[in-house]
Amino acid sequence: MTYKCVLIAAAATIITSCQKVINLNLRTAPPKYIIEGNVTNLPGPYQVKISQTEAVNSTGAFNGVSHANVTIKDDAGNAETLQETQPGIYQTTALQGIEGQTYHLTITTGQNTFTATSTMPHSVNLDSLYTEQVYNFSKMVIAVVPLFTDPVGKGNNYRFNQTINGNLDKTLYGETDDFTDGKQSTWSLLRPDPDSTLHAGDRVDIEMQCIDRPNYDYWFSVDQASTGSSDGSQPGNPKTNIIGGALGYFSAHTSQTKTLVIPK
Repeated sequence: MTYKCVLIAAAATIITSCQKVINLNLRTAPPKYIIEGNVTNLPGPYQVKISQTEAVNSTGAFNGVSHANVTIKDDAGNAETLQETQPGIYQTTALQGIEGQTYHLTITTGQNTFTATSTMPHSVNLDSLYTEQVYNFSKMVIAVVPLFTDPVGKGNNYRFNQTINGNLDKTLYGETDDFTDGKQSTWSLLRPDPDSTLHAGDRVDIEMQCIDRPNYDYWFSVDQASTGSSDGSQPGNPKTNIIGGALGYFSAHTSQTKTLVIPK
């Protein structure tokens, strides 16, 4: 890659200009595999996506990895080899996710083997949704609150996806019961934007996932990296439950969705 810089030197009586081409020796890191896999308590099929990182000047399109061997098995002895439906996208046909079951993912591509394990927690009921007015950047805004009661006994972890008028909110919402064990949650899904308020008539779909701790740690570290909320050291890759050197996650989780239309 070549960058051009125009240098202008000025003197009291003479102005001269020059153009200098500076060749930057950008080191290109070897591509890494990215794995995104999900199994839920809802009817399948379930997907595993495999891609590779690209150079900084790439288009950013999904760089799918084809012809991999992808299997998922559970502790009950059920196993399935996933079928590639699109380049880099592998899908189940018969597997059914069950709460409390542990799932094992194995991927072989070329000389590389990646493995991951995830246990699907038992579902915690999403009771209802309601709105509240809260301060955000010294401005009063409307946000949605998912109402549920955490079971007694620490170890429950949650992730929420918020879709507003058909558009997925890119904010990462996660919660753990480290300090709220057995209590009712009243945590609002507040977007980090001073103009984030909802409006009358907006349709809001909230998906609540019950996830295991390794996946909570993954999404927490992704959020820390994206917001710069760290200890000031050089940021690293997000924590992952995938063994073998790939980025990403494999998550067996429960899923339930409720919808709210913001009242007028």
